[in-house]
Amino acid sequence: MKFCKNILAVSIASAAIFGGCSSDSHIAGNSAETGSPELAGIFLLDNGNPAAFARVHCVPSDFDAASGELPAAYSTETDSTGYYSLDSIPAGTYAVEAFHEESGKRFLVQNVNVTEDDSIAISDTLRAPGSVEIAFNSLIEDGTSAMVTIPGTTILRKVIVHAQKAIIDSLPTDTLGLRIYIENDTLDYGDVFVKSDTTVQTLVNYPHIEYTFVAPLALPEGEDTLSSFVSDIPLALRLTAENSDIDTLARLQGRWEVVRISKDGKRSKKLPIVNSVFDAKEAIFWVSVDSLNVSDSLELSFNNALESGYAHDVFPTNRSYSLVYHFDSGTDIKDDAEKGYFDGSLTATETGTETVENRNADGVLGTSITLDATTSITATNSAKIDSSRKVNLSFDGKQFCFSLWVNLESLKQQTIFEKADEYALRYNPDQGFVVEFYHVATEKAGEESATDTVSYKQTWASGTEGIEAGKWIFIAFSKHSIPQTNYFINGTKIEAEETRSDWDGNRKLADFKIGGFNGKIDELMLGSAFRDDSWTRLTYLNQKPEDSWPKLSARK
Repeated sequence: MKFCKNILAVSIASAAIFGGCSSDSHIAGNSAETGSPELAGIFLLDNGNPAAFARVHCVPSDFDAASGELPAAYSTETDSTGYYSLDSIPAGTYAVEAFHEESGKRFLVQNVNVTEDDSIAISDTLRAPGSVEIAFNSLIEDGTSAMVTIPGTTILRKVIVHAQKAIIDSLPTDTLGLRIYIENDTLDYGDVFVKSDTTVQTLVNYPHIEYTFVAPLALPEGEDTLSSFVSDIPLALRLTAENSDIDTLARLQGRWEVVRISKDGKRSKKLPIVNSVFDAKEAIFWVSVDSLNVSDSLELSFNNALESGYAHDVFPTNRSYSLVYHFDSGTDIKDDAEKGYFDGSLTATETGTETVENRNADGVLGTSITLDATTSITATNSAKIDSSRKVNLSFDGKQFCFSLWVNLESLKQQTIFEKADEYALRYNPDQGFVVEFYHVATEKAGEESATDTVSYKQTWASGTEGIEAGKWIFIAFSKHSIPQTNYFINGTKIEAEETRSDWDGNRKLADFKIGGFNGKIDELMLGSAFRDDSWTRLTYLNQKPEDSWPKLSARK
């Protein structure tokens, strides 16, 4: 067998090694008959000079530098011309290493098969080494020592972990398998491609960590059973210091998954999940529950051996979610709109220009945003209906719904949000929260069989009972295309009568805006659906800042 890995110039030199054109020591043939070396070659540096006096090793594939030293018979040194030779190498599979101490340059070729009475020429160019930065996927204390070897080579590096990372330097360019000895454990981690003069980053799952949390879907004590079937409802699952080691979890990398487990133990497919908050204080996961049965439970699991990944269909447009703002990204509100159709921008009211002022505050879920007379939030490009989008923020003649939490500094007259001449939510000291909806007539008066000839404004008032300044209040409203509404303040359904007033029907297109009040707002969801009592009540129970449902607990 003949094995050559070389550049053109070295190929010519290698041919001379076993070609019988030089001294007797370089004659090739059957080693048992001629006594010629079994492994020989010439190494150069990448500037073309000989790799003089470089160390060369022929390393058995089962050798590990952590468990012993390589026998002297497997090592040699190049001469001043870069030439080396090794004889009496037993049949087997080897790696050939070369290291030029003066320049620091290296060479490695693996999986060299040597058969009995064979002569092999391996010549090549030594190049600048690379390094590998390993990031551990779990918490390892700073200062922890580890030892890394490349099985089948003489390479051994002692490293110190800092900030969950360690650098393995001076590695030859090749695809390497790492063996890591740490905290009485041995990890084999393969196929790391090392490049010359480059630090390659790789993630190591150590130690293997799994967590499981369970949240029963049984309703809180005192709550009635559901009055209708609920499917594909987004629910928030919370991890805090009360039910987990949240400080540790916040620093782990891996995948979170959720399944629904029925009463008989059957497991659903993995449910869509997205993370909106994850810090040392709390983690909030939004999950789309395919079918909500109060006898079932949700199982939230973590595995650091899996790559992180989230689904972005927890608030799908096919379930009539048009806009979702969690307000968990500070002034970068556009990050909160899952579908990204209507990026939110924080705007100075007086100038109409975007501002980056930090207005974060504690919210019902994660953070909220604080507004006053000087600031508002604009959903950009929301004024007109765009047929290229799956959803729009105009709902005339269609179903319409919203829900949100608001914390008002005072109970004076103020606007919470509006899309001018289309719909609005305001607060009136005498009427409570007032929903406005503007209807444009679709037919002209005098036309035969015309029934929709008058434009008007509709309003529904909640009343002031249970509304207090300085406290979080949940408001949810749904309007059907038929004369039907659903209005909730906190967990109480409001029987609000519709009031109509004249309106000329002249509509000027305007973007959807939040603002006109002093206080905080959180978890705004807007869409083209009619949410019934069960859906609305579950949303309230789930998003409550205290005693929320369902509750996660660690599985023992």
